[in-house]
Formats: sequence, structure tokens, C-alpha cells
Amino acid sequence: PRIIFRGAVDTLEAELLLACTVAAGEIRKQLDEGLHYTRTLLRNEVLNEPVTLETLGGMDEKALRERSHRPQEFYGQPHFMPEYTDGPAILQLNACRCAARQAELAAVRAFGDQRNDLLQALNRMSSALYILMIQTKREG
Repeated sequence: PRIIFRGAVDTLEAELLLACTVAAGEIRKQLDEGLHYTRTLLRNEVLNEPVTLETLGGMDEKALRERSHRPQEFYGQPHFMPEYTDGPAILQLNACRCAARQAELAAVRAFGDQRNDLLQALNRMSSALYILMIQTKREG
């Protein structure tokens, strides 16, 4: 299960790298931060260290939750389901979000409730990626 988890994190990292090739400006900068965050999570798991990162995209867990649950209020963009017409940036961000969810599921299988810090961190990553999708959709 730990190898499956590490593979899922590798997949998330690969998707983030691809997303950086189609994103621009602030979105690319935040993806790069997410890439660093993902690599740190893997390091935390391998070395059995606690996750200590407190913010992602300049937001703590509470802000990420509020903004991802109420995007209309914060970004003027309602929730949406991606469509092929949304373009490569949103579609790649969605692939990243899905990879973050897969890594979260793999963490549940590998660690149960013994590494809630990793579970919360991956959930935080998924929320941050959804926010980037919202921002990209709003700009598009």
C-alpha cells in the first residue's frame, strides 16, 4: 500500500508538471508551489516526518475550504463541471485535482488514520487545484 501511495504521489507530480506547461502567470506560479508541496509530502512520508506546511496558495486550510465551497462569493464564478470546450489549462488542472484525490485515497489505504496529516494535506491540495480551476474559468 505504501508503494501504491508513492506511485499516486508520483502521478500527481507528473500531472502538475504537465499543467505548468499550459498554465500562465499566477496560475503557473501556484502550480509550481503545489509541485514543491507535493514533493515535500512525499519526503514527509518517506522519512516518517509530520507535514508542517501550513498554507497553500497563500491560504490556510479554513480559507481553502471556504473558497472552494463558495466560489461564486469569492471569485464571481459558480461551481462547474469541466467540459472539453473549457480548454487545455482547465482540463489539465482537473487531471491534477483527480490525481490529488487518487493520492488521498491511496493514503487512506496505506495509512488508515495513522497519517491524518497526509490525508489533510492531499485534501488541501485538491481544494487548491479546484480553486485554480475556478480562477482559470473566470479568466477564460
